[in-house]
Amino acid sequence: MAHGMRLDHPIFNTPLKPRIEQTEIATPKNYLNWPEGHDCPPKIPGWKVHEGEFPKVDVGLVADPYGFEDSPDAEWISSGVNSKGPRSVALGRHGNYFMWGFWGDPSMMTDSARQVFINTIHYMKKFTGQRPLITKQGQSREWSLVYAGYVRELGGKKDTEAFLNNLFGERIKNEIGLDADKLETYFKAKLEYLHPVSPSFDVDPDLEQLNLSNRKLEFFDALVERLADDPEDPVSKRLLDRYAKGLTTPAELDVWLGSHRDRLFFSDVGGYRWFLKPAPAPAR
Repeated sequence: MAHGMRLDHPIFNTPLKPRIEQTEIATPKNYLNWPEGHDCPPKIPGWKVHEGEFPKVDVGLVADPYGFEDSPDAEWISSGVNSKGPRSVALGRHGNYFMWGFWGDPSMMTDSARQVFINTIHYMKKFTGQRPLITKQGQSREWSLVYAGYVRELGGKKDTEAFLNNLFGERIKNEIGLDADKLETYFKAKLEYLHPVSPSFDVDPDLEQLNLSNRKLEFFDALVERLADDPEDPVSKRLLDRYAKGLTTPAELDVWLGSHRDRLFFSDVGGYRWFLKPAPAPAR
């Protein structure tokens, strides 16, 4: 059963015109423990993809939704009822790969699902030969909120104490403690400053000092300005080395940024750094 669908996406509309009929389904109880599931209503609209349920049909597969779209060649299209959270990816694309997470074979699919499947093949034809721009190197910062939810769900149980302790660094545990509400509030407030620090995430003090997100283009604008005032500014140099791998003089950074601004993107899952998407192909 699919839900949370982007019904304006081409796979639901062309070249075939499937009739997507949605019915209300009970919201899975496990959704409520996830950051975006706290406010889920008791029922959500769902689309039946195939007949049969587990164990007659395999449970299928969903992908991690956090950071799924932090590269420009990836698309979250639909979730599906699953044992994880409400945004988990059941239908999605990355480069020339398409994930069809539902497990029922064509003989079990609903008529509309068969048409969507055919539309998907048609849609993916235009991505032939396009390789993904990034490979997964780590977890998106939104996992910090999931970990806070784990504390809410599992806290106080002796057999989970070690697991929960290993989700957070010593500074976080000493200053905030294993309190789900406090952790969630803290990570929401500091989300733009987070970067990976073993065992999970922590605030980058340089970003916090400058009140600067590492994943917004203002990152470069602020550092160009700082380096223009002081070409040896240590904070700017550390941040560029950490997230942009090089480019430390204001002249080269300003020229480079002017040439590439519209192609820049930041990826958490790609290693917490800035990337350049390919230049558009010349017109024929």
